[in-house]
Amino acid sequence: MRSARLIQVLLPLFLVMLLFGAGCSGKHELVKGAPDWVNEGSGAFENAGDKVFYGVGSVTGVQSLSLSRETAEQRARAEVARQLHSYVTSLYRDYQVATGIGQGKAPLEEQHIDGTLKNLSQVTVRGAKVIEFWREPKTDTLYALARTDLTAMKSAIAEMREVDPQFRDYVNLHAEEAFTNLDQQAKEVR
Repeated sequence: MRSARLIQVLLPLFLVMLLFGAGCSGKHELVKGAPDWVNEGSGAFENAGDKVFYGVGSVTGVQSLSLSRETAEQRARAEVARQLHSYVTSLYRDYQVATGIGQGKAPLEEQHIDGTLKNLSQVTVRGAKVIEFWREPKTDTLYALARTDLTAMKSAIAEMREVDPQFRDYVNLHAEEAFTNLDQQAKEVR
């Protein structure tokens, strides 16, 4: 019974870590002549004092200009959602450690944070703005850059009724520190 519960807790964590590691393990191939944002890719960045999440999406081989633009935009927003998922998951784990919760309640809390992440991603992705496009002339690949900031993400969490008030307070206190850690980790990979 106890080992089944342990497997229920550890298996999803292992899978998330495996997917995260696979996404970060490859070296990004640089696109010659591209704007910096295309080659830097998605991630959490500190930009002129602002803490922002960027998502880069691309599409190749779609003849319709409007369809290729829409597809690149949606993929860029999905990248923003992926960044936020990693960020909030990390914050939630830190919260669990700091408050000492999770002992004997992990499966329920895992479901709770998964629901929170889905709702947060939906709210934030709607708020993510596509701020730039670039078409690579050789391959006709269209790139889109989506952006949202830490303030918008914190506001989204503050407005979500299903979020535990203690977690909401924890996010407000530790969001900046967690962002700085995520930005630093991303710099080490780049």
